[in-house]
Amino acid sequence: MKRNTLNYMVDIPLLVQSFIVSVTGVVLMFGNHGTSFLGFNSRELLHMHELIGLLMVAFSVIHLVLHWKWMACTTKNLVTGKSVLTSKCEAAYPVED
Repeated sequence: MKRNTLNYMVDIPLLVQSFIVSVTGVVLMFGNHGTSFLGFNSRELLHMHELIGLLMVAFSVIHLVLHWKWMACTTKNLVTGKSVLTSKCEAAYPVED
């Protein structure tokens, strides 16, 4: 599987999970105990918020693993004051078609 395809398959679900956790969190934070949202009561919203939050943690770990070399190289360049877009960092995270 191509690297870009794998990144896409991790990043899009992570984005959707982040949106759902954010929306359910805001509804739970500002709603009353008996709040209903899109047909879900507050207990169901809390359960959804927690489960998708755990799934989001798993996808975040996968995301970090996939981007580890690039993050390490870029961090090193930022700390040492080198250009962030060096060929070494680009080699750590090649762009494939």
